[in-house]
This record gives sequence, structure tokens and C-alpha cells, in this order.
Amino acid sequence: MIEIANPPLSITAESVVKNYNLFARSKILPESLHLYPNGKRFYGEWDYGQNFKNISEYKGAYSIQDLVRLQACIPDMGNLLHVFSGSIPAGPYSRLDNNFAVIGTPIPGHDVVGDASEAHLYFEEDSFDVVMADPPWSKYHSEEIYNCSLVDKTKVMKSLFRVLKPGGIVIWKDFSKPIWSGTEFDYLGRICIDPSSGHDDRSFKFFKKKEFV
Repeated sequence: MIEIANPPLSITAESVVKNYNLFARSKILPESLHLYPNGKRFYGEWDYGQNFKNISEYKGAYSIQDLVRLQACIPDMGNLLHVFSGSIPAGPYSRLDNNFAVIGTPIPGHDVVGDASEAHLYFEEDSFDVVMADPPWSKYHSEEIYNCSLVDKTKVMKSLFRVLKPGGIVIWKDFSKPIWSGTEFDYLGRICIDPSSGHDDRSFKFFKKKEFV
């Protein structure tokens, strides 16, 4: 089991909106994230235009724009875990994927080849500030593109709850919202991605582990 230390970060709906819109202003992009009137949730949309280049040729890899803009939302992600990490290159974070050929050579103490629904078996509880997840979105994606069974997303969320620090964030990329527990998480908001023609709608959902459960 891998142990990750350091105190938790403070990430809120307000900080996500403020950080991203400052970035957008600097890049002459629309300030497209907004708080709801209660200040506890946010919403927004990103339009990449034709700039949908992926980080690799691996099917389903994150768009470069995904990672750049999410980093703008949370400039300091602290202890970061990528689950369903796919072709994300090694870096100052941990990776978890069930495909050894995709993850490459795991870095001891950071990377694991395994099942995302069992993340808590590989990493210490209350370890991560942020978890980014990009699972296969549907049975079609699982079987036809990735040649695997559709993951139990409810179990994955339960496992991620255990490895997140109190106040930690799950950023879940999908075209549907996973089943989650209101006793474990607060729902912070969603960013929709306006897809190019012929592509599925998708969005990033932000869940925050309750600080006192």
C-alpha cells in the first residue's frame, strides 16, 4: 500500500470559478464559469473550437485542453491521483490503470496497475487532494474500444472516497453522473464540453469529500 502525506488543500466552488476565470482573462477566452446564487455550486461550458488534440494517440486520451483548463481551475492540485490514467505520462502524481501496456513502466511509490474500484487497497486512506477520473463512458466504449467490462462506477466512487483527504475533490469526466452518496460527498458543479461534430457530449463533474462524515 502506498502512503501519501501532507495536509489537505482548501478547494471550493468559488475558488474554482475565480481561478479559471482569471486564467481565461489572461488567454482572452470567455470567463465561462459561474457560481449559483447560493455560492456553493458552479456551472459552465468550455468550447475548444477545433483544438481537440489529445495528449496521445491512445483512444479516449484526455484532450490537452482538458488538462490545461483543469489545472487552471485548481492550480495547486497537491497530491494528485489519475484513475483510468490511460496514456497520461509519468509525472508528479500517481497513476492507476488496469492495463500495464498503457501505463508503461509503473514508478514505484506512485503508480499501480490495478482496478480503480479497489483504489483503497493500493493507497493509504485520506491520501489525495484531487482525483481525476476518465472511465469508459458506456458498455460500447468498454467493450468495443477498450476491450474490457464496464466498470462499476458506484464502487469506484466509494473507493475514491476512502483515498481522498477530507475536503478532497473528485473530477469525473463522463457523459453521465456516477451514483454518489450525499453523506460522503458534496456536489460542487459541472463543466460541459461543447463537442466537435460527431463526438459525444461529455462534462466534468466535481465532487468534494465532506470534511466531517
